[in-house]
Amino acid sequence: MNEKSPERAAIEPPESATEESSEWRAVWHGLHQALRGKWAMHVLRLLFEGPRGFNEMRRELDGPTAKTLSERLTELRCHGLVERHVEATSPPSTRYELTPAGRRFVAVLRELEVEVDLVECGCAEECEVATVDAERTAAATEECC
Repeated sequence: MNEKSPERAAIEPPESATEESSEWRAVWHGLHQALRGKWAMHVLRLLFEGPRGFNEMRRELDGPTAKTLSERLTELRCHGLVERHVEATSPPSTRYELTPAGRRFVAVLRELEVEVDLVECGCAEECEVATVDAERTAAATEECC
């Protein structure tokens, strides 16, 4: 018998999955393109909490330059994750929020947060590594650093 345990079946794709989804590389590349920009993930996480103005985001994120934040917001808008609203006030104000698809996408990313731990990398500098398996990562970083 070649039956998989329920635990293994939950983490392994069906045998036909790789054959049926021959475009998986393009999909994963697209995900990487959408999220690779510096501060992109931070912007999404912040907007999940609610709409924000541009300067409000800069203050709360405490790091991105105006140029970088503007570039990330434009990219995230192009990917359909964020929408921009210009309010007719004096002076005009701009608010950003997640689109419905953006909210669903970030909700999935939020579910992943509980799976990730931060562990010290073990090098001479103070740094941490995000991992889903702290024991294996700790062992691997000892060999790498």
